[in-house]
Amino acid sequence: MINLTIDRPPTTIVQGFKDLLAYDSLTCALSDCMGRFNGMTSTMRPLFEGIRVVGTAITAKALASDLTAPIKAIDLCQPGDIVVIDSHGSVDTAFWGENMSMSARNRGVVAAIIDGGCRDVEEIRQLKFPVMCRGVVPNVAAIAGYGEVNVPIQCAGVVVTPGDIIVADGNGVVVIPKADAATILQQAQQLLSTEHQVQEKIMAGATIGELIDIDRIIKGTFAYQNKALETKSAE
Repeated sequence: MINLTIDRPPTTIVQGFKDLLAYDSLTCALSDCMGRFNGMTSTMRPLFEGIRVVGTAITAKALASDLTAPIKAIDLCQPGDIVVIDSHGSVDTAFWGENMSMSARNRGVVAAIIDGGCRDVEEIRQLKFPVMCRGVVPNVAAIAGYGEVNVPIQCAGVVVTPGDIIVADGNGVVVIPKADAATILQQAQQLLSTEHQVQEKIMAGATIGELIDIDRIIKGTFAYQNKALETKSAE
C-alpha cells in the first residue's frame, strides 16, 4: 500500500517544537512529558555529531532487502519532512546512502531515521545530511518493487504513524503522536521554561535527593513492601 497523502499536524505546532531546539537535550524533556516513553532504542545513533532536527514523519515499511519503499517515500515528501524507515528487522543491509540523501535534500527532507543500516557515510557526512541509524554496512538493498509507504510502522521499538512529529538530537530520537502534539508541546514549554530553577538550586549546593525528597519516596516504598509482607503473613 502506498498512500500518496498524509494527515499533517498544524504548521504552528511543528514550529513550536522547532523553537524548543534552542534548549539542550530536548528529546529528554519530551520523553519526560510522555510518561518517559516514546524514545527509540539506544541502537539508534547519529551518523555524525550535532544532529538536532524536528520534522513530520513520512513512513516507509521495507522488506528485508528492498529499497523500493524508502525511495518512493522520498518522492512523497514535502519540505520539513523526515523519512522514517522500518527495515523489517534487517540491520545488516543499507537502506540509505549518498544518492538517497541528495534526492531527499532536493525535496526539502530534513533527516532520515532508519531502523537498519546506512552506507556512503563519508559522503553523507560531507553533505551534512542528518541520519540516525542502527549501523553502517556496505551491502545495499535491491529495488524489487515491494514495501509500503505512509502506513503505521515500528522503528526502534516505537510505533510511528505518518504525520507524527519526530525530534532527534544527541540523546536519540523521540516520536510525538500527532493527536497529542499540541498538549505535549505545551507541557514541554512549561517544563523547559522552569528547569533552570532546579539547576540554580543544584548549583547553589542542593542535591537532587533533597529537591525531590528522596527519603519520603524511599519510606513510601518500604511502607508498601512491609504492608505486602504483613498481608502475606496473615494469609
